[in-house]
Amino acid sequence: MSRATILLVDAEPELREAVVQVLATIPRVRLQTCTADELVQSVEVSAPAVILLAHPAERSLDALPQATAALAAVSREASQDQELAAMRHGLEAHFALPLMAEELAGWLRPRVRPEPSLEVPALVTRSAVMRGIDRFVTRIAGSTATVFVTGESGVGKEVLARQLHARSPRRRGPFEAINCAALPEAMLEAMLFGHAKGAFTGAVEARPGKFVRADGGTLLLDEVTEIPVHLQAKLLRALQEREVEPLGGRRPQRVDVRVIATSNRDLREAVAEGHLREDLYYRLNVFPLCIPPLRERAEDIVPLAEALLRRLSGGRLQALDDGAQRRLREHDWPGNVRELANVMERAVTLHDSADPRVSAESVWLDADMVNPWSTGAGEVTTGAHSMPNDENPTPMLEQTLQTQESRVIMNVLRESGGRRKEAADRLGISPRTLRYKIARLREHGFAVPASG
Repeated sequence: MSRATILLVDAEPELREAVVQVLATIPRVRLQTCTADELVQSVEVSAPAVILLAHPAERSLDALPQATAALAAVSREASQDQELAAMRHGLEAHFALPLMAEELAGWLRPRVRPEPSLEVPALVTRSAVMRGIDRFVTRIAGSTATVFVTGESGVGKEVLARQLHARSPRRRGPFEAINCAALPEAMLEAMLFGHAKGAFTGAVEARPGKFVRADGGTLLLDEVTEIPVHLQAKLLRALQEREVEPLGGRRPQRVDVRVIATSNRDLREAVAEGHLREDLYYRLNVFPLCIPPLRERAEDIVPLAEALLRRLSGGRLQALDDGAQRRLREHDWPGNVRELANVMERAVTLHDSADPRVSAESVWLDADMVNPWSTGAGEVTTGAHSMPNDENPTPMLEQTLQTQESRVIMNVLRESGGRRKEAADRLGISPRTLRYKIARLREHGFAVPASG
């Protein structure tokens, strides 16, 4: 599988280094840099999946209408003026680094590496609990009522949401998804509800939000508990009245949308801590669905792995031998199905036999990726069309950065007695960013101290 190219335009060294650290957490990406004057040529040569503009200016946007890449702005400091400027130029988002590193990573992942769930794969239902969930999905698919899907990160909440849509009478309608945790607060309202022409300085045309785009279909609100509380009131009204009012709009617009929400948080705890309005919780929680972690449904591990293997290899690889199956069953999968998908992607790359069955030697878990030989010069593209400024985070760099950051965060949390606000202050990050990092630690099996 080839690497996706991310093109960074007009970035000073500190900003470029901040972007490199974000990309170290995303597999199979390549960073290339250029100046605004080189943008047209760079887009033609490298066909980037994403263009990141540092301090976007008119002269650096000339080529963008012809570009098929996703567009965002990055800077060292956050301000509402910069976020509005990004929207005026038609960019999808603005990220201040390193403060919003997690948000940028979350925004980049589906754009540089689309999830297999886009193909609406069938649910793997060998375990009794997943068979029960599968039957329940079929029963409620025809309803227009909201569904709240919960479970640890990586268990397959979006796959289930897409199955609900695919089995419903709305399957020929649009399926829109928005990651509520990945966007800056100032942009989330406009992304959800849209904005009218003239809503803010430079808004030269009206833009529909996700609700309008999903009209007649399904809208997935991923990580809905991360929506700022002041926006939750507007979301509640949209759900109750089935109409949305764009920013700067004079009249509401009727929408016919089936909403599915997801969260990896304990919902009762989120309500008690004030992160989720109680009235919104009850409005979303008409049909609650909780997907158990992969470690609690061991019967699904091998069938899931083989389904992923066939999909990722294009049918070239069909199954796992006994040793590979045993290796997978003995692992506890803190990253759930997302971690399993990474392991199977490695297996597709590492398998070099004519045998369509994959052996244990090709099954590399995360711990296997840290080895003495991983001194890691990254791949360097050569040839007439290569760009000179190609920076590729290596597996060792990724592991080292994550390990050091994890130790610091865990130590500060222990010293703060689990008090999130105090820990965030000591780390020099926002409480919201700390929540993302804690969720990532839990994904990888860390026993994070309870809130103080």
